[in-house]
Amino acid sequence: MARPPEPALTGREAEVMEAVWRLGEATADQVREALPEPLHDSTVRTLLRVLEGKGYLAHEARGKAYVYRAAVERTKAQRKALGSLLARFFGGSAEDLVLRLIEDEQITPEQLDALRRGVPEPAKAKPARRRKDGGGSEGGRI
Repeated sequence: MARPPEPALTGREAEVMEAVWRLGEATADQVREALPEPLHDSTVRTLLRVLEGKGYLAHEARGKAYVYRAAVERTKAQRKALGSLLARFFGGSAEDLVLRLIEDEQITPEQLDALRRGVPEPAKAKPARRRKDGGGSEGGRI
């Protein structure tokens, strides 16, 4: 049975795609060097073949090496992953997803206000934690 077009990415596949998107185009060796964790050469080559089969990558033969490039834009892959996440865990509700981010302190009230204004703040390593004495955001819905 054939795979459906562009199925969701696994964690490892997403790491490989991030490397290819960042590099623009790359050989298997270049992808392996760009990954956050070292992987065996055959593992990287298998992941590249799988991603090509899923329609995320394309390759071109240059001499003895295959050079891979993204066949799907990052934003399209993000939309697909987000849609899958919303459907699987939040019943399709973006509001419930945002509420979870607020409750788990993954997004600060200041960042949320900036998003409401349409002016995203620069990404920060970690959002500020609310004080244990109850200070911070008022909670509630957006």
